[in-house]
Amino acid sequence: MRFIIASFLASSSALAAPVSFSKQIAPILAGQCLECHRAEKAKGGYRLDTFEQLLKTGDSEEATVVPGKAEASELYELLVVHDDSDRMPKKADALPEKDIALIRQWISEGAKYDGSNAQASLTSLLPQKVAQTLEKYPRPIPVTALALNGDGKVLVTSGYHEVLSWDPATGKMRGRLAGMPERVLGLSFVQGGPWLAVAGGTPGRSGEVWLVNYAKPAERKRLAQMRDCALDAVTSPDGKYLVTAGADNRVRCFALPEGKEIWNLEAHADWILGLAISPDGQHVATASRDRTAKVMKTATGEIEGTFTGHSVPVLSVAFAPDGKEVISGGQDGEARRWTLDGTGKKDSTLRPAGRTEVLALSYLNQDTPITASGSGQVSVIDAKARKTKARLVMHGDRVNAMALLGGGDGQAVITASHDGEIRITQMVDNKELRKFVASPGW
Repeated sequence: MRFIIASFLASSSALAAPVSFSKQIAPILAGQCLECHRAEKAKGGYRLDTFEQLLKTGDSEEATVVPGKAEASELYELLVVHDDSDRMPKKADALPEKDIALIRQWISEGAKYDGSNAQASLTSLLPQKVAQTLEKYPRPIPVTALALNGDGKVLVTSGYHEVLSWDPATGKMRGRLAGMPERVLGLSFVQGGPWLAVAGGTPGRSGEVWLVNYAKPAERKRLAQMRDCALDAVTSPDGKYLVTAGADNRVRCFALPEGKEIWNLEAHADWILGLAISPDGQHVATASRDRTAKVMKTATGEIEGTFTGHSVPVLSVAFAPDGKEVISGGQDGEARRWTLDGTGKKDSTLRPAGRTEVLALSYLNQDTPITASGSGQVSVIDAKARKTKARLVMHGDRVNAMALLGGGDGQAVITASHDGEIRITQMVDNKELRKFVASPGW
């Protein structure tokens, strides 16, 4: 009996523990509410990007937070209202009951702030990740993103809560960057390194964008947190811009090296699955599940053209070397070429691998795109003749990402597949130079 009473008292004490704004409430608000209520975009005239702003009223002039009275607080009321058109967050599922309960408890306890500066940004309060890397993966994991540094000596690939780095010459692991998103879905070196942009998240729950110093992993900054996964990231050749996009249908552009967001645009009606940046860094292209692709100005986000030539979700996109033409790949296996204003080029549709998805695109030269498909095939295409010049690689699973290594006769293509395999293939003679599984312990 004493044991039962002691256990009950212990559990009651745990339940009664005060809620921490910084550790428990700030992550909920940053992930679910900050997108629509920040300095750059304050819907309803309400902001919560700092604790100080969170306490101020919006256009409704209703008290946002009444310490000690959750039911009298508009912040809580809008989370539990039954009418979907009024409930927050807008155009999204209701918050989980446990999150709503935490917010209610925090307000009922007096809505206390446990940070040092009420004017500090909400994102600055979020705890830094200290995820422990696994010594060995129980099975190979899909490679969903890769990037090559400027001298071609460091290849980084997606891991689980980490970014893995490899020596392309040997296939040996170089290191592991821990504390990253659960799924890493976009990687891009800034001007060849050492800074690395990392985009990803937890599908259906949250998204993150990070800037990490590959040479000094402790130097890192979380640039954004959103309601769903960031699915891709690209950086401009001059190192001035980082652009990300994802499952919240938005494109975000950050100024580098400071990482300040300079524009944020809901560019599509569905997930944005792929990004590319032009060789001069002036234009960004997007590929979306809404069956369109777009081009916008990197500096401002102004949309320059929308391509509507696909009748299926658009999965990948790339700029031609001259920067005046775009190629986009669809779920039906077709790759289509078009100009920056969205005008399709006549008789330019390519079918590199039958009816399987075109998942990644690149260019050898102006008229020679390279495609990677859901069948595992990587092909070199003669765009003028509209036919396949060479089938370079045949993976056993879908090819999610690729990058070019070297130049001239020594140029090679690095491809990554869903079964965790990396292959490096020399272009000139279709010779496999290296093959390894990009999972620790395999």
